[in-house]
Amino acid sequence: MSFTAKFAALDRHCREFHQTHFTPSWLRPEKTRLYIYLALVMAIIAITANGHMRSWQFDRWQAEQDIYFVADMPSVSTTDAGFFLATAKAIKTDKTSDAFHQKRLFPNNHDYQENPDKRLTTEQLLPILIAYFAPDASNKALLDTAHAMLPITAMITALAIICAFGIAGFWWEGAIAALGGGLSLSYLSRSAVGRIDTDQLNLAFFYGVTALAVLAGRVRGWRAAILTSLCAGALNWLFSWWYSKDIFSWFFLGVLVWVGLMTHRDLKRTGVQAVIFILLSGTFMSMGGVDLDSFTNLNLQFGTLVFPNTFQTITELNVIPFTDLLRGITYDPVIGAFGIISLLIWVIFNPVIGLAMLPILGLGILNFIFGNRVVFFAAPIVWFGVAWGIFTLIRFTKSWLVGRYDTASPAMQTPPYLLRIPIMVMPTLMPVVMPVSALIITILVYLNSYNPFTRPYLPAPSFSREVLTGFNQLSSSIASRPNPKPAVIASWWDYGYMATFLSDMPSLHDGGTQTSPVTHYVARALIADSQAETAAILTFLAEDGMVGLQANITTKGTLEARFASFTGAGNTDIYLVLTHQMVPWMGAISQLGMWDAENGKPVNIRPGDNTLAYQNIRCNADNASPYLICAGRQFDLTRGTINQNPLMRHMIETRGGKIVARRDYAHKQGLVMQAHDLGEMTIQTQILHSRLYRSSFNQLFYLGTANPDYFSLIDDNFPFYRIYKVKN
Repeated sequence: MSFTAKFAALDRHCREFHQTHFTPSWLRPEKTRLYIYLALVMAIIAITANGHMRSWQFDRWQAEQDIYFVADMPSVSTTDAGFFLATAKAIKTDKTSDAFHQKRLFPNNHDYQENPDKRLTTEQLLPILIAYFAPDASNKALLDTAHAMLPITAMITALAIICAFGIAGFWWEGAIAALGGGLSLSYLSRSAVGRIDTDQLNLAFFYGVTALAVLAGRVRGWRAAILTSLCAGALNWLFSWWYSKDIFSWFFLGVLVWVGLMTHRDLKRTGVQAVIFILLSGTFMSMGGVDLDSFTNLNLQFGTLVFPNTFQTITELNVIPFTDLLRGITYDPVIGAFGIISLLIWVIFNPVIGLAMLPILGLGILNFIFGNRVVFFAAPIVWFGVAWGIFTLIRFTKSWLVGRYDTASPAMQTPPYLLRIPIMVMPTLMPVVMPVSALIITILVYLNSYNPFTRPYLPAPSFSREVLTGFNQLSSSIASRPNPKPAVIASWWDYGYMATFLSDMPSLHDGGTQTSPVTHYVARALIADSQAETAAILTFLAEDGMVGLQANITTKGTLEARFASFTGAGNTDIYLVLTHQMVPWMGAISQLGMWDAENGKPVNIRPGDNTLAYQNIRCNADNASPYLICAGRQFDLTRGTINQNPLMRHMIETRGGKIVARRDYAHKQGLVMQAHDLGEMTIQTQILHSRLYRSSFNQLFYLGTANPDYFSLIDDNFPFYRIYKVKN
């Protein structure tokens, strides 16, 4: 017997075994007219609830504009929003995003031209849509339009999830998956108000292409097979235009091929469909993949230099515990575990569709590589498992009761007296049991999810209103100065996109260039204990950029010599923006800045640790003793001791960001206490390492002690932000 014949015999045996042992009647969803009508009602509830949640959030933002608005413009809840908004502004103005990209990683992209022919297909789809629907290129029009899209994209996402499971034959379960997955914290936090990002439609495209791939594999006729393959390929091409992660294309192709072969056993038909999908997708030539090194490597090589990986300091890339992962998907780890177990059982009973869609669950497991930014892909399928498990238990219970107490069969056990009446009317009630149960489950899923009634979720803006106002006003204040030079914003990378969008000014680095060496040197400039070194680094970056870095890394010590020979001369006006939000980021900034790039080693302040951070403490005077009680410890500000130990180096008091009192202690090494009077009876007390105390960030932002040879203060809105111009 040939291999082909043996394989066919094995396949036939497996199908017969599965048909015999794994297809009980209670597994099959109802196909009655009532089932169809109720599925439609549940789908409408899921779609409406997803859209309403985002609308409700925006209404709350509008009700508190002093927190969530900048002037008359809504804020954003993701640092990447500025990228899409600035791109949309450039497209709206010039039909190409080149003007925006020329302002990134200044001065390297000054002559950048990615799209000189102004072809829309070379631009990303999200900013194209924002630019198309916005009435003009003003910041307000673009922000208003982007926010108005969020409820619509949420409803489209719910529809796509419903179709993905409905096409497989599970419409009720699909509606629950759309409701629970769309309102799970893992996805809602990435598609809520202000979240102007591709995530708002990533689930829609992902589950939409999956639905068409499953449909293409299941339809019977050749014409229908060709048509659905064309639609699947076209939608996948659109997905790639929206979110250029072509690695997903291989998953969709696998779904189509697997479902088609297992359904029809026709290699020719499946091959033709696969070719159509590949050609229409247009994404396979690039062999789409993911640069795992950027996520997994602790350090990154740049020529002869070695830098710490910025990704290691990003919160959303942190690996979260499995129970927290389940809590983000289903609000309760027990519900999440039930959903996963039910899903695995569903795969056993439905191997063709189940094995095709099971890899979606694996996207949640990728949390252990990419952090929590990919967990939301798995949220709908886990909720599908929850719904399928509950509905299957109800169908099984019905089947078991009817079979066990079937009064028409004398062999069956006679039910107890109290059960006789319910069992007699069971055949009449059963058509109602499942619909009522489905509606109850739908309501419970909604009430236990992040909905406006019982668990409202309102995201906070990524940046404070005051800081965004500073960026918004920066360009106009610079334009009013006589004979301004080319100007650039120097700040931390989180601000890069929004700073450029609001000010129309270039930036040294942003979220898309955070892993470049520029990030390390900006961090080093902030943490430097010499303002001369800070000015030297920023000037070098603004004048020479990446090109200058590449030209000075071949010989050890060349870069350090360039910094040491800084004369203050430059052709660019550099505006250093320091903010209160950078204070909690100081741990990450110091990890990246306290680093010896030539030797690829951290510059530790204590054994095995190069992290500097501000520690806020509460203090109260002890009237019965001469001590100040802070965080449960006794501080003697006369002798500089903590619990009788000589641990303090300085004590600084400020008012309005200026030093009003200072005490120096005899200890050469030690901690520093800073007490800031912020007005309105607000005192902020900090304990910090003396190295952080000496840093340019601390001296310029908290103490306002700028060296006039290197920095001049041009905008002071302490304690929110301070903007300095580097003198040159």
